[in-house]
Amino acid sequence: MRSFADIEAFLDRDLPAGGHPWTAAQHLDHCAESIACSVDGYPALKPAIIRGTIGKLVKRRFLARGAMRHDITAPVPGSVAPPPRALDDARASLRAAIERFRAHAGPLAPHPVYGRCSAADYEALHAIHFLDHCRGIITKTT
Repeated sequence: MRSFADIEAFLDRDLPAGGHPWTAAQHLDHCAESIACSVDGYPALKPAIIRGTIGKLVKRRFLARGAMRHDITAPVPGSVAPPPRALDDARASLRAAIERFRAHAGPLAPHPVYGRCSAADYEALHAIHFLDHCRGIITKTT
């Protein structure tokens, strides 16, 4: 998964309503919120020294690998976990966030850890982030 087109293709699949540890809708809403924050600004940022050093290294590593592993229950920094809701509503929110990102012509907000990102890097990072959340969406909880 490398792009918003890849995310959109995944959203066209038949997804389970459940998930682990969040519902599928919560994972989708979290990813939508993250994309929206890259346009509007994140509620909280790590210190500039982190964003300018370790954050840059982590960003390069994730982009080179095309994958990340993170706590998929951690809310967007400075935010709260998304509440459960209908899966189709969450799909629509994620699609709307992607379209809004694509249409945005102005500067993008700094990422809380990675700092400044180009639109291309942000798109790839959001796709990688979504891919990691897929393990929570497709995990069977039975």
